[in-house]
Amino acid sequence: MSVRADVYLNESPDHFFGYKDGHLLTKAASFDFDAVVLSQSADGVASALHTIFRELNIDDPTAWWAVRYREDRHRSLSVGDVVVLGETAWAVASVGWEQVVLKAEQIIAVA
Repeated sequence: MSVRADVYLNESPDHFFGYKDGHLLTKAASFDFDAVVLSQSADGVASALHTIFRELNIDDPTAWWAVRYREDRHRSLSVGDVVVLGETAWAVASVGWEQVVLKAEQIIAVA
């Protein structure tokens, strides 16, 4: 069993100060995350977000989806970027994660 994960990179010039409602986002990756990992700890969501952040920031990722992310030449996941896990969106904060709400008009279509 798996949960859909979508990674959005924040395109706003001030994204390093954190995600703000209305920031424009580009989808950089979409993959199925193992739901077993989510259920293995009391705070499975935090564990999953930690794994996604780590894999998208290390030089030699081990997860196939992180390898593909690097092959596509995306930058590291950073403050202000957003990960949607299932139906819940989480923005990378200066410390940890912040639950956010996305709107369709924030998503930039990639040609």
